[in-house]
Parts: sequence; C-alpha cells; structure tokens
Amino acid sequence: MCSKQAAHISVLEKEVLGFFSDMRFRTFYDGTLGAGGHARAILEEHPEIEKYIGCDKDPEALAIAGENLKEWKGKVEFIHGNFADLDRHLREKRVSVVDGFFLT
Repeated sequence: MCSKQAAHISVLEKEVLGFFSDMRFRTFYDGTLGAGGHARAILEEHPEIEKYIGCDKDPEALAIAGENLKEWKGKVEFIHGNFADLDRHLREKRVSVVDGFFLT
C-alpha cells in the first residue's frame, strides 16, 4: 500500500452517506473521484448501483482509486478528465440517465 492510500481520509463521509441514505441508484457519477474514499463508502452502502463512473483530473489519484475500488471492478468505470465535461463523458459511455451525482 502506498503512503497516499494510508494517509487518505475521506472528510464528511458520514454526512455524505446520510444524504444518500434513502435513495436508490443504478448509475452514479462522481466528478471528483480522488483516491476513491467516498466512492468506496457509497458502493458499500448502495450495492444496487450497477455503474459507478468516477472522474478525476489527476492520473495518480485514479491509479490509487483503481486499487481502492478493485472490489467493484465490474461496476466502476474511470475517466481521466474534468467533471466540466460531464455531458461528453456520459455520451461516450452511452449513459442517458444518472441517478446519483457527487462533487466535492
């Protein structure tokens, strides 16, 4: 485990999970994936998610997230880019509806 993984602590995780607690998702878009801490928590709390799209501008963060989220390898898709290009990302993934959205 690299030091960035060990040092990473997701802030406000409990509050984020509380916000999404009564919701159900099929497709979720995370525009600031980072190391994947919030993604991990959301995926653990919402096993109904079929597709979790994680976007980040930092390729190193995406690599770390890939390790941290390998348990959900079949559900998580990574995008190296900016969340400002959300429309293009979804078109390229052939996604027409997103049930959940997270941006920190």
